[in-house]
Amino acid sequence: MPLLRPLSRRCLASRGPLAALLLALSLAAPAQGAPAAGAQPAAAEQQPGKRPQNKRPAARRSSADGKGETRAARSARAKEKAKERAGKKRAARRDEASRAERGGTDAGADERKPLSKGAPNRGRLTGAVRLRSSRHLKTREGARTWGLPVLVKTLRRAAFQVAKKHGDSALLVGDLSARAGGALDGHNSHQTGRDADVGFYVVNSKGKNLRTDRFVAFDDEGNAIGLPGARFDDARNWALVQALLEDRQAGVKYLFVTDALRARLLAHAAKKRVPADLRARAAAAMMSPRDADLHNDHFHIRVMCPPSMRGACIEESLARPACAADEPKKALDSAAPAATEPDIYGVPSR
Repeated sequence: MPLLRPLSRRCLASRGPLAALLLALSLAAPAQGAPAAGAQPAAAEQQPGKRPQNKRPAARRSSADGKGETRAARSARAKEKAKERAGKKRAARRDEASRAERGGTDAGADERKPLSKGAPNRGRLTGAVRLRSSRHLKTREGARTWGLPVLVKTLRRAAFQVAKKHGDSALLVGDLSARAGGALDGHNSHQTGRDADVGFYVVNSKGKNLRTDRFVAFDDEGNAIGLPGARFDDARNWALVQALLEDRQAGVKYLFVTDALRARLLAHAAKKRVPADLRARAAAAMMSPRDADLHNDHFHIRVMCPPSMRGACIEESLARPACAADEPKKALDSAAPAATEPDIYGVPSR
């Protein structure tokens, strides 16, 4: 209709009534693109800052989708972190157990610098570490289990090596020393953290490992005294001796045991074709002190003075008066004169 306006104006003067009708129609028609009465403004002409109504649901959906993805990502990260923390805790527990088995540090350690002062039968102890039970080592109920770190770690490593070689095994450990060292009831030595009593490994009548909560004594034939059917476990007890002597960090000096059990262990080593040099070292370390407790139910282990403690630590036990030595136990040969030099256990030799 707008196209008719120029034409209608030109025809107005020449056509008369027809032209007037066309002009009236063109004026009555709305202009192209003009909004009808009461119509809402176009989207482009809406007030600035307001989003179109038809786009709001899409925007909301987009926002909701973004939040959903964020929550999922956060949840996944939280789960990963939780798994990582749990894995670290498990690894820490495994490391702690491994250190305990192989001779790691102990939470019950004295914070002072370790020092073995004096002789095994007349001395003191500082900086002691407490030996605790573990998977392959059991401390006897009521035992005093404080010692130098080198001794505690040696026992843990040895017990671990025996269990590694022979499976189900647990080393039973008795007294080491008091926390501050000094005299210990029932012992001539055990005063400086370098001595430990450990029970023998035992097998039943079928040759199976037999765990006990007390030291078991054996006769010269390897039969248990007071425990029918039980026998001295040659294989595991030799494995213990071997582990102690081959531990370069241990510095084991003595293994007190009866002569009969010593002979059994050396015979077993020879049967298993253990190298001659190791058998010679075992023969030198294993011995039965004179005028001392009969070591038929446990090994008495003593480690050397650590190099850092030389000067304060005395390697051998001090001599005791002959009358004091005879009080706890009569000499095997009372007619023999007392020697002037002390033996390794702290009592005069006969």
